[in-house]
Order: sequence, then structure tokens, then C-alpha cells
Amino acid sequence: MQPVALSTPESSPLEFAVLQRRADIEEARAELERRKLLPPRPSAATRHVARFARRLGRPNPAVDLYPDPIKSWDVLRTIEAVSSSVASDDPVLDVGSVASAVLPCLQSLGYKKLTGIDLDERVEGMLHSEKIEYSVEDLTRTTRPDGSFAAITAISVIEHGVEGDALLAEVARLLRPGGLFVFSTDYWPEKVDTDGVRLFGLPWRIFDAQEIEALVERAQRFGLSPTSDPSSLIRAVDERPVRFKGRSYTFAYGVLVRA
Repeated sequence: MQPVALSTPESSPLEFAVLQRRADIEEARAELERRKLLPPRPSAATRHVARFARRLGRPNPAVDLYPDPIKSWDVLRTIEAVSSSVASDDPVLDVGSVASAVLPCLQSLGYKKLTGIDLDERVEGMLHSEKIEYSVEDLTRTTRPDGSFAAITAISVIEHGVEGDALLAEVARLLRPGGLFVFSTDYWPEKVDTDGVRLFGLPWRIFDAQEIEALVERAQRFGLSPTSDPSSLIRAVDERPVRFKGRSYTFAYGVLVRA
């Protein structure tokens, strides 16, 4: 089967990009909703009740695992990249799948061979788990055979204590020749200190420009080539659209291809 045809963002989703404006997040969210790729977001009242239930040890998976709207920009680019290059009957893997919208969106587009993994056991309760294969696995040491996937996605994953070479080696092993590795990460051109800050029980790093360049250079040693040169692009950003844990930054997005 052919890739699923969709209109693409202004810049190609197969190239590196940096989130420039907060409005880009809102526009991407509206586009995802327009295409009906996500279920309706739980109401404010439902989310409020769920917060109290969580404190009592009674979490509501429909709320707690609902994709974070802040990730709409990179999610939209990711599904555009996959749908423009990968047929709907080709296998796709999403790593760090807890609360990730990528696989539910692809499932809505008709993709059938979808796998999501995470170290968090809640991954098995994700949306569409009856149609998507979710399992608890280490993304740097999966149980999957070589060349299992046409695309691997990782939305806001690599900044959380993932060892770079181990990740790149596993991605290269799992991808078919010509397969895509699509990722996003917290980013700012200059270093933002996150020492001592942990998210989801894991270390947190906001990548800087030199670290992105080093990641791309290391990736090529594993046979993973960038689809575009990120060097000048990743420095051309002024606005800090994201603020979290007292830090202001943006998101970087990239695509690597298995040789």
C-alpha cells in the first residue's frame, strides 16, 4: 500500500525544524482536531476530578494518559513525516509511548502495524490498546528482531536520561534500510541548566545547539544520516514558546534515515 497522503506543514516534515512560536502549537492542535485524529479532550471538570482521584491513588487513565496538547507541533510534523513516506501496512514503532499521540493518530489514519514501548507500565493502558501493540520495554534494548520497522518515532524522549549511543545503535538495528527515525526534544541554542531537576523520575536535559550537532554526527557512525543540515537552522530562534519548571525553551525536531 502507498503512504497516506496528507497536506504538509509549510516546511517539509522530513527536515529538521525548531518550534518558533507558541501559536504554532495552537495551530497544530487545531489541525489535529480538524482531521479528527485525536478523541475529544477531557473537559476541565473531568480533569479537575481526576487530579483529586490521582491523589487518592485512583488514577483515571483516560485523563492521565491523554496526550499533552503542548506536544501538538511535533506530533503533527511526525505523523506528516511518517504518512508521506511509510505505507499504511508497514510497521511503525513509537518509543516512550506513555501519553504519546503518535500511534493513536496513525491508527486513525489507517496504519495497522503499530507498536509502542515504554518503561512505564501504564503504557499498556494507552488509547486504542486493543488495536496497537503496547509493551513494557527498554528502548535501548528491545526484544525485536533486526530490521523490524519502517519508521521509529520518539517525541520528547531523548532528553530524559537516554544514553545516546545505545539509543542510536538500537534504532539503527531495528530500522529497515531507508527507514526513518523521527524525534523531538526540549531545546534552546545556548545551554539551559537543569542540573538536579528530574521529570517522571528521570534526569532532564534541554539540548543546546552543540549537543544537537554532536547527536547528528554520532548518528552517522551508526548509519543514520540527517535529512537536512540542522546547523544554521537550530540557531535561528528568538522566541521561547515553552515554559516549564522555571525554564524557558523551545522544541527541536529532526529526521534521520537508515542507510
